[in-house]
Amino acid sequence: AAAAAGGAGAKRGGSGAAATGKKKRTKSNAQVPYVDGQHILLVGEGNFSFAAALCGHVLQSGEHVTATCFDSEEVVKKKYPDAAKHIETVLGRGGSVLYSVDATSLQAQRGLLSYDVVVFNFPHVGLGIKDQARNIEKNQALIVGFLLSALDVLNNEGCIHLTVKQGEPYESWKVVRLGMDTRKLKLKNSFDFDPKLYPGYEHRRTLGFAEGLSTEDNEELHKGAKTYIFTRKQAE
Repeated sequence: AAAAAGGAGAKRGGSGAAATGKKKRTKSNAQVPYVDGQHILLVGEGNFSFAAALCGHVLQSGEHVTATCFDSEEVVKKKYPDAAKHIETVLGRGGSVLYSVDATSLQAQRGLLSYDVVVFNFPHVGLGIKDQARNIEKNQALIVGFLLSALDVLNNEGCIHLTVKQGEPYESWKVVRLGMDTRKLKLKNSFDFDPKLYPGYEHRRTLGFAEGLSTEDNEELHKGAKTYIFTRKQAE
């Protein structure tokens, strides 16, 4: 789980295109939902390129950004050869980096505070499970675990950002329903994720990156991706 050529949410086709023979591009509603002053927690970072883009381009600094990953520092730098330069950017811009952080057990992690935004881009268990049903089940468990855990480090008015790829098997994860089923969250809104809004961001798979074997330039996001914003469901 690290965080399309063209706009991430842009799709081609449609009945009109079929009739005229012309390709029609749908309008993307992609946006950057981060502003200076927000205390932001990133979990499940891969090569830290999203964190670097956030601290180095989107925000004026990384002063209030804490970027974390599941792997140890040693494993991260082995799996992602480009991670070191991105981590250097985050630290150089005033951000914080933490390793070996379990996104489903944030309350157990020392040093985490109360955040305005908790972000998990492209969660995936990365177990290489071939059985589709089991794969879906394991990833759903990861997402539910994250959503519930995020509430422990989220301030009362804060929000959770969950970004997933479009297409299968990701649509079968039914992330909106998972959030609703916690009975503690409600969906505020959703929008397309466009990697071009984060200069230098390069999506990486959970298993790591191997030059010549893994895809580059965000090719894996060619079907698009969507960010879902969840907030606390207030007691009625």
